[in-house]
Amino acid sequence: MATAPTMPALDTLDDDELLRIRQEADDILAARNADTLAARVLETIREVLAEVNDTRVPLRAAFATTAWENGYFWCVSEAEIILPDGDGEEIKTLDITDTDADEALADHASYLDDPLGPANVLIVKFQPSSLEMS
Repeated sequence: MATAPTMPALDTLDDDELLRIRQEADDILAARNADTLAARVLETIREVLAEVNDTRVPLRAAFATTAWENGYFWCVSEAEIILPDGDGEEIKTLDITDTDADEALADHASYLDDPLGPANVLIVKFQPSSLEMS
């Protein structure tokens, strides 16, 4: 069995080295979050839809921003979910507050290099999964 490299005690590192490690950890966390965000949002939406006996598979979800004391975050209380509806699409507004997706979206906003503002929108597509931010 291979052993992992040992990490020096953090309090022995100089500030530059600590900042480098912090940035590397932030980059890893952001990548992991981005890789799983669409799946976590889709799972939550399907659970909420199932509560009202709606078995359609969502096509995508759109999140505007909302202001909090510590900045802007994705608004999960009024998520716009785009569902197939015959030959067209239906937009349904869902509240996914206090869910796994809520936590994942808060993490996503906190990992961004540039802070969110009032005009930002996040589109989460499910097939194939992708994230688009404006």
